[in-house]
Amino acid sequence: MKFLILRLGSLGDVVLTTPVINLLKEAYPDAEIDFLVKKEFSEILAGDPNLSRVIPFDSKGANKGAPGLLRIVRGLKENQYSHVIDLHSNLRSRVISFLLTSSTTLRYNKQAMKRRLLLSGIRLKTVHTTSSYARALLPLDIKKEPGNPKIFFSTEESEVANKCLQREGIKEGDLLIGFNPGAKWPTKMWPADHFIELGKKLVKELNGKVLVFGGPDELDICSFIKDGIGDDAILLAGKKTLKESAALISKCNLFVSNDSGPMHIASAVDTPVIAFFGPTVQDFGFSPLGKSVVLEKQIKCRPCSLHGSDSCPKGHFKCLKDISPNEVFGKAKELLGR
Repeated sequence: MKFLILRLGSLGDVVLTTPVINLLKEAYPDAEIDFLVKKEFSEILAGDPNLSRVIPFDSKGANKGAPGLLRIVRGLKENQYSHVIDLHSNLRSRVISFLLTSSTTLRYNKQAMKRRLLLSGIRLKTVHTTSSYARALLPLDIKKEPGNPKIFFSTEESEVANKCLQREGIKEGDLLIGFNPGAKWPTKMWPADHFIELGKKLVKELNGKVLVFGGPDELDICSFIKDGIGDDAILLAGKKTLKESAALISKCNLFVSNDSGPMHIASAVDTPVIAFFGPTVQDFGFSPLGKSVVLEKQIKCRPCSLHGSDSCPKGHFKCLKDISPNEVFGKAKELLGR
């Protein structure tokens, strides 16, 4: 058997596919499993012992547009996959699976209608996205429920994280709390001043050190939060690769995050998570797994968006503003056993 898994993006969605890789390998230990993913997210799958190959899809370069799509399909055809497992189910992934004519395609159900009905206040039973992904394997008689996401590190990658912390003056036994204040959409971001207030309390009352994570495009807000907390906060935004950030998150005692890709990375490296859900809700199927707590306010206008938006439709942003730093601090102490 030879499998090709398709999930091109985004970061959190790719992380949530990793239990499917494990289920496939358990059921077919001698099978080859390849994974086609956007180039910018391919690093997060590197090192997974259950994958034969991670194939990068360069949507901004070699695989851009129809000619680039056909180019990668020609290469994929040479691998003669017995099955294509489409865990993206969008136009591009459907075209790729359609063109791989000699392969049997299994495709996951996105629960798209149920999610849209949630926006209208109609609540139907949904399942977590990892379970939706796993149900695509039912035609292979794989019925086991998926485990939690998993990211694998090499010894060298773990050592890079250790050396980074040493350079920043972190000692063994220090209490480390990761902050992820960014998100793709502004309405999914817990207020920056709330992060600062929480950070100050963690430093003053628990003697914690705060690591501020983020991408290069989130440097401004991360710098603002680091400066607001003071010398016991360390700015890592824009300085680390995905895998380096994941390795550093694995060293944290707790990770405080908006609903975003790094939230799922923290779950995948077994770091306890406090996650903020504002315009989105857990019923969409993207809540963090493992040792996690989701903080949200039950107000009538939620959910207002499937993915977030540029501004609050009601203009008050109460769904996230009303989650107080004191409330988060209390949950943090519970998860840390303090």
